[in-house]
This record gives sequence, C-alpha cells and structure tokens, in this order.
Amino acid sequence: MLIFLASNTYVVADDFFDNYTGIDRAWDGQKAITNKEFEEAINTLTEKQKKKEAKAKKRKIKKISGGGTSLHKGLEPTAEILEQESLKTKGEFDGQLLNIPVDIIIDGNTLERGYYNVFGEKDKNGEVYLSFYQAHYFKGKVKAHVTKNDFNDDNLDFVKIEPYDDNYIKIMFGSLDFNAYTYLRYLHD
Repeated sequence: MLIFLASNTYVVADDFFDNYTGIDRAWDGQKAITNKEFEEAINTLTEKQKKKEAKAKKRKIKKISGGGTSLHKGLEPTAEILEQESLKTKGEFDGQLLNIPVDIIIDGNTLERGYYNVFGEKDKNGEVYLSFYQAHYFKGKVKAHVTKNDFNDDNLDFVKIEPYDDNYIKIMFGSLDFNAYTYLRYLHD
C-alpha cells in the first residue's frame, strides 16, 4: 500500500509541473494598448458606478422632498444652487438709515429732526455728496470730504452722527467705495 501511495504522488506531481512548461511564453501574442484605449476601458467600467451614484442621489432627493416640485421658482430639488453675491450692486443699494435728533440746515433750508436714508454719491469730477431722503422724497444734498478714516466703525457700510461743537454736528459716512464726512449747522431749541 505504501508503494501504491508513493507512485500516485509522483504521477500527480509530474502532472502538476507539465501544465506549467510554457510559462515563459505566456505573454507571447499579447498586444500593447495605447493610453487612449486604456482610458476608454476605464471610462466604460466607471460609467456603471456613476449611474449607480446618480440613482442614489435621486433616491435621496425623493426621500427629502417627496419627489414633487417646489412652488417657488429655482428651488426644485434637481436645480443647482448658485452662489449668492455677497455685495450689493449699485442699483440695489438702499442707503443708510440715520436718526438726526436736531433740526439741521442744508443750503439755507431746514431739515427737521427725524430718520433719513443717506446716500453717498460721487459725481463725474470725483466730488462726493451725501443725499438725504425721507421715504422716497429727496430732502437735501451736501458736499462731503473724502477720507481714509473708518471712524472706528466695525461695519463696511455705515452712517453716524456726533456733535462737533455748539453750532455744528459731524456726519460720517462709510461705504465700499469711499469714506466721507461733513459738518452741518444745527438749530438750537
């Protein structure tokens, strides 16, 4: 029995190594592929993965939104959310609200105490003016002096007022374009 097992092992081992006799010629007949062909093959393989990811994204959107569309334009679940502009454009600027606690004089006219929207404007000559509005009514315009001083204000857009002396107040205006100030005479009660 021992001789039978030993002869059987030899036959199996001999058969095993006979299958690997042509290993040194295994790469013969292989053709070289170009980079373009390789990229096309990779794209074909990854295409299925992209389709799976797109389906998973649609399922998530449907789970969140219920699969319907939004009543508001631009808020559909499939719409891309565009980045909002952080700075206001010139046409959208609403002015800065200023509470003037005293009656002031602009060009010989009295501006009564109250709340005013103050707009800073540069003309074509580079001179700066502050315009005062109540609601949509123009109330007055005064020339201001441009400065690099930000008047220790934390905001980029601001307008503030402070007493200068017994007859004048100082109005300070700041915006993205320029900082300015002006002195205005006020009436005593």
